[in-house]
Amino acid sequence: MASRHGFSLQCSLPTGKVLSAGEVDAWELKAARRGLKNLKTLLEGQAMLDLLTKQIEESDAYFKAIIAKSKGQFNESRIDFKAKGITSSQFLEWFKVIGGRQTTEGRRQFFLDTMAPAHPEHYALGPYPMGIIETIGLHVCRLRVDNAVEVPDFVKAYGDASYGKKLPVTGFLDDGTLFFYGFQELRDTDDGCDFRFRIIFPAAAPQDLFDEHTEHLAIEFRSWIATAFESYQK
Repeated sequence: MASRHGFSLQCSLPTGKVLSAGEVDAWELKAARRGLKNLKTLLEGQAMLDLLTKQIEESDAYFKAIIAKSKGQFNESRIDFKAKGITSSQFLEWFKVIGGRQTTEGRRQFFLDTMAPAHPEHYALGPYPMGIIETIGLHVCRLRVDNAVEVPDFVKAYGDASYGKKLPVTGFLDDGTLFFYGFQELRDTDDGCDFRFRIIFPAAAPQDLFDEHTEHLAIEFRSWIATAFESYQK
């Protein structure tokens, strides 16, 4: 599979087929996802919240210090996608599920079917109409999300006029402290859709928070775009 400093390792099947590192990595990823799904199913709801309470409290203090130090200045974490085979209208119609479901069982299935598979560090839904407990940078954070709040002009200024559809959103810590803005954009192409997903964090946050969340956006929205496409193939 690999060779480094004189070490090499080769894996093969009884048929003699030699497996690449990528093939075994894919098996490992499949098993990791299966294991996470099992744990998240067993811990879904209050059990997960109880488990993470101390980390969430520590993160709230950490993020509040960053917010204060930033003095109202922000920077973006962003990822772009080009998708074929799905339009912006199709994705947005499917994306309505992100608003959650109102019954206890509906919210449970929404989390397990849609949110949990989208990213390994989606731990639980928050106790709000829209919200989630997830890792921001390197810290577990309980977020309340609101897409009805009017975002400031400086947030809108991140937008690109060539993207016709825009999805602003505002994120708060559990006590209502404003934490971030989101400003997502979509535009149809001849064979699909371009997506631009960004979160605008307080500027004093360390670079690893911006880098880690760019990775986070890439993972979760790749999952959601692919899932949306698959829903239209059924």
